[in-house]
Amino acid sequence: MKLTPKEKAKELVDRFLQRRYTDEDSKECALICVDEVLKNSLQLPVLLSTAVSEEIYWEEVKQEIEKL
Repeated sequence: MKLTPKEKAKELVDRFLQRRYTDEDSKECALICVDEVLKNSLQLPVLLSTAVSEEIYWEEVKQEIEKL
């Protein structure tokens, strides 16, 4: 089962926190990761509906990271 955007955001930030980054550094690193996923997902040859739903998902993850 796919994590909700909020759960994925927390998971990404928590992974950086485990590396002893500060809260702000962890959020910044997680945002960089999401930006890379978004940038690269637009270059992959996938069905348009899949690409759009993935982009929406990762944009929501990004918003949730910013709320943390």
